[in-house]
Amino acid sequence: MNTRALSLSLAVSAALLAPPALAEQFGPLEVVGFAKDEFSFCDNCSSGIVNPSAYDPRGVLSPPDPMLNQGGESESTSANLGLVMLTLRLRHEFDNAVSIEAGTSGRMRNNGPDIYDNWMTDLYAGVSHPTYGSLQVGKMATRTWTRADSFAYPLGLSTSWAESGAGYGVVPEALRYATREFEIPTGKIRFEATMGRARERVPLNPSSTVIPPPSPKMLEVFIQYSNSKNLIEAMFQGTSGGRQSSFSKGAFYGAQGDTNGPTGSPGYEKPTQNVSIIEGTYWHSPTWKVSYGIKRSEWSGQQQQCDYGPVSPIASDCFFDQPGFNYASDLRMHHAIEWDAMLGVGYTRGLWVYTLGGVRMNKAYVKTPTEWGQSNTATFVNFGVYRKLPEVYKNLEIYGGLGRVMFGRQGPAPLSMPSNTAFGGVDPRISESGNSATIGVNLTF
Repeated sequence: MNTRALSLSLAVSAALLAPPALAEQFGPLEVVGFAKDEFSFCDNCSSGIVNPSAYDPRGVLSPPDPMLNQGGESESTSANLGLVMLTLRLRHEFDNAVSIEAGTSGRMRNNGPDIYDNWMTDLYAGVSHPTYGSLQVGKMATRTWTRADSFAYPLGLSTSWAESGAGYGVVPEALRYATREFEIPTGKIRFEATMGRARERVPLNPSSTVIPPPSPKMLEVFIQYSNSKNLIEAMFQGTSGGRQSSFSKGAFYGAQGDTNGPTGSPGYEKPTQNVSIIEGTYWHSPTWKVSYGIKRSEWSGQQQQCDYGPVSPIASDCFFDQPGFNYASDLRMHHAIEWDAMLGVGYTRGLWVYTLGGVRMNKAYVKTPTEWGQSNTATFVNFGVYRKLPEVYKNLEIYGGLGRVMFGRQGPAPLSMPSNTAFGGVDPRISESGNSATIGVNLTF
């Protein structure tokens, strides 16, 4: 193998699922993590939400009066992000090549959990063998979030790509089996399957239940292929009975069933959603690489649930603790499909890395009398500059970026966005575009 091919092969290997080369080893204990601090400025972001309410999360069912969840005035804003992640792994290999392991990961954002109600994203134990593969059980982060983040982070597009769409990021109870890596004529390939579940979600007032809460279940399939120039991954995540969202970083929670008493919701069905992703990186040379991805998100829609009080089913006794997803003015849920894409290029020159990339969110295929965001599009573009600082510390990096978001029309954000201001802070109901600048420092260990 010549020097150029060897460099490409090493670059691909560094991007695979094996523990990072920067991990600190203390006997059988491996410590991996990062800490970053980032400051950003936006020239046209929303100043906040008017009359926040769980009844109408996107502000689409009753505009403009009483102005529930409507966007505030657009203005120049700034924000600071502190993010820390720590992973600990214990591993022991026996003489017969069988290994046992245990691992945990925690993430903190601005002194709180990065993912709501989940300080830990992983807490598992497992066993592996070089011939038969590995089996893990416990709480786990999903591939549809973590692997999408690995491709998008170097382009400055983590939120718009890895945190959008119909997936979930953390499954509280899971069983994961991964095969060993197989040699094929054109490269290497491995397979993985994860089965998961979450607890059934009992409503605030159980006596209001017309249909009991469904049992939340998940199946995720992951395939990874690589050779000297390519890393390509395909994954599918399908769920039923979960509280519906378009926040692929969020945890898997159960839906509460039908509490719209006394007769229930018209045509109630337990919510289902799934996401399919193909993404990859092509190393043209040791200095140039291209990253890409296509994502298909599908939602059944979820009906808004009014958890009625124990006295009588009247409005004053109603708690909207399940706001619904793609829920319309006809009091029904509506099935939707959306296709999104990501593309970017990176150039490395010594200690410097330059990137340019974008994410495109398209219109959704859905028939509904309410404009939930299915008619809107969004384009996120980012130019980034990164520099390693070995003269200060070997794993220290500073970076900066210039970003722009452009919506196709004035109105609610595309279905792939978890809220109108989720990515970039620009509310498309108020402004159709905005610019941002970011500087940050990142330490890996």
